[in-house]
Amino acid sequence: MHTNGLIGHSALLARMGSAIDADTLHHALLFEGPPGVGKRTVALHLALAHNCLDDDVQARPCTRCRSCTTIASGNHPDIVWVAPDAKQASGSIPIARIREVVRQAGYHRFGARRRFIIIDPAEAMAGPAANALLKTLEEPPDGTGFILLATNANALLPTIISRCQRVRFGPVPSEALITWLTDKGIENAQDIASVAFGCPGVAMDMTDGALATRRETRDALINVLHGDLDTLFKYTQKLCSGGRAAWRLKAERVFELLEELIRDAAVSQSGSTSPLVNTDRPEVVARWAEALWPDGIVQCQAALTDVRLDLNRMVSGKTAVDALLCTVREQLGVPEALATS
Repeated sequence: MHTNGLIGHSALLARMGSAIDADTLHHALLFEGPPGVGKRTVALHLALAHNCLDDDVQARPCTRCRSCTTIASGNHPDIVWVAPDAKQASGSIPIARIREVVRQAGYHRFGARRRFIIIDPAEAMAGPAANALLKTLEEPPDGTGFILLATNANALLPTIISRCQRVRFGPVPSEALITWLTDKGIENAQDIASVAFGCPGVAMDMTDGALATRRETRDALINVLHGDLDTLFKYTQKLCSGGRAAWRLKAERVFELLEELIRDAAVSQSGSTSPLVNTDRPEVVARWAEALWPDGIVQCQAALTDVRLDLNRMVSGKTAVDALLCTVREQLGVPEALATS
């Protein structure tokens, strides 16, 4: 199977190419890995390769034949993408959509060697929707395969997992990611790669000013944590204002930035050779490493776990985030003299 410039996952692609050539590709694949690591891209590549019309097996997918161009444009009726219903506030895949897919799986194909039904993300299937898929997932019609994409496979029903061949996507090596970004003419390739954690999709999201915005958000968080309590409470009030769905997204970004700072502190103090994320703020990493290692790391990580659990239980956003940031502030040893009455 030709990789056509795909970055990373070479061993995985080689195994799948061999399975296609031998006609032994599993009928239900579960792709699992972090967001942006390449699951969706590889799923599309697999559909292209299996249905490419080029006579040279080693050249598939050729990206030029009628089948390749139709699939790549999203117009091939035998390549079915299943996503959450945008009209549903829950962001779930409704059971009606799964039943429709099951019916489609029973139809004659429109010319493809193999029909692919790709569910992204698979975790969006609620229990009834997942159960509606089980029988077809176990015994799909000839010429039909399923690919389920998941960030957290453990969120799926065990009965779904047991019917699939699990394919785990690891991070793309940093050096390969930097080279890939540089070849695309992207500036700050090394800085972008440091925050992408081996995920090309995340890296690309950082190329249009997002890295600078991310650092501004992080620096504001650092200033709040090293400032007085009045400033902290005003910060959380603003962060958790508006509709819950909107501020949850903003809060989760703050949690991720906080996790990266804590990670860097642990990496720095433990003597690990893992690269740092916050390479532009070495003085902050050094200060946090000295203040938090080792017990403070554990306390801060526990506080991050608690805040997510509390928000899932519909605890007041401001109350939960206040508790998290106050815990981190205390572990950093910020002088109590900064507190306001």
